[in-house]
Amino acid sequence: MHEFSICQSLVDAALEEFRRIEPTPERITRVRVVAGRLHQLVPEFLQSAYEVLTKDTPAEGSEMELRLVPVTGRCTACGWEGEIEPPVFQCAGCGAFAIELCGGKELYLDQMEIEER
Repeated sequence: MHEFSICQSLVDAALEEFRRIEPTPERITRVRVVAGRLHQLVPEFLQSAYEVLTKDTPAEGSEMELRLVPVTGRCTACGWEGEIEPPVFQCAGCGAFAIELCGGKELYLDQMEIEER
């Protein structure tokens, strides 16, 4: 379950950002995570990991929104650009397998909402 280790990094980033806010807010109420589909995250597993990892922190009870980004690419043979269905990275325009990945590898904390004291 790689969701747990990925979620640990996201929770760490949220808590680090939370601690930088002056004056220190009451708690985190919501976070939005952007993840490319190449990470093959199972949303339910990520949510479970989030609940466990935020227990006894300022993020406990907060909502986590997951925005999944499709896999996109560009064909180096014909120039076609568009969405790709893994696991076959084949150009929808010419059928070549000369695909350069453009999207789907993202993984970051996009937004965080807090409750002020």
